[in-house]
Amino acid sequence: QGVQHTKTMATQSCLRKLMAPSTANHMGNVHGGNILRLCEEAGRIVATKYSLGQVALVGASQTQFHSPIHVGEVASVSATLDYVSRHAMRVSLKVEAEHLESGRTRETNSSNMWYSIIDVKPRADGMTGVEMIRGERPIHPLHPSLVAPDAASELKKNAASAARLPLSTRSPKEFPVTLQVTPDVDSISNHPFVSAGYVLKLMDEAGAVVAAAHTKHQCVTVLLDKVCFRTPIRLGDLCTVRAGVTYTSSRSVETVVQVWKTELPGGAEKEGCGSICAVEARFVFVALGDNGKVVEVPELPPDQRTIRWNAGAAKHEERVAEKARAKL
Repeated sequence: QGVQHTKTMATQSCLRKLMAPSTANHMGNVHGGNILRLCEEAGRIVATKYSLGQVALVGASQTQFHSPIHVGEVASVSATLDYVSRHAMRVSLKVEAEHLESGRTRETNSSNMWYSIIDVKPRADGMTGVEMIRGERPIHPLHPSLVAPDAASELKKNAASAARLPLSTRSPKEFPVTLQVTPDVDSISNHPFVSAGYVLKLMDEAGAVVAAAHTKHQCVTVLLDKVCFRTPIRLGDLCTVRAGVTYTSSRSVETVVQVWKTELPGGAEKEGCGSICAVEARFVFVALGDNGKVVEVPELPPDQRTIRWNAGAAKHEERVAEKARAKL
């Protein structure tokens, strides 16, 4: 019983943090990016404890934003490891907000995040520093009683989706540059690599900027539909975050956000090395009026639509159908 208890404890973790004004917008709602960063940290803790090695986020799916968290509330992120393959782990996350004075709690977010065990070795290209590669050491199987029944099919779906998104060195013209940063030491997790939570926060901010520019209203995150991490970002790399509106319904805005990395050794771009798309994700936002209520979204003009419009429309119809089924 003691051994089984230890195994169970290694698959669970809880991260709690008081939400300060610096984490929120002018309405007092905590930015979605800050919640995503907390979720990634909690998931990384569980995956590291279970695998007893360094891990990295490789993807996430269907991160739902059910209700906002407000300044002064405590965000509690519960992380549970519920699937393990030979080299990947899924962590199921649930976020609750607690009002300290009344003690009332409510669920605000849910997500599934996938981690892979990694090794850090000297760079093979002769450059100074190290590189992150997928670890070859197999992960210990999870006890059958702890395995989620839907995880295996989700893993296959994510792998197929990632295979259709090869590393790109050409930036789409429809995505304006919205943010450029060089991550500092506060952004790293496994030195000298930037944490996935930090990257997700940047992407959420960029998506909110282009959504607000389109709607002319404050926008808040309601869904991180899918994210795929293709290559790690090193401390000191130049990160260019590109975001564009790809689909609009009457009540929501879908944006695709990409993070392009450029190596800057010694403060100058490496000769012969262009930018590479390191991460891509789809975010869905809603616009809020001055009273904090959701307002209608202007339609994206036909001349600004790309081939991503049809994919966005299909995804929107799927989400509407899922909500209808959930109400039955």
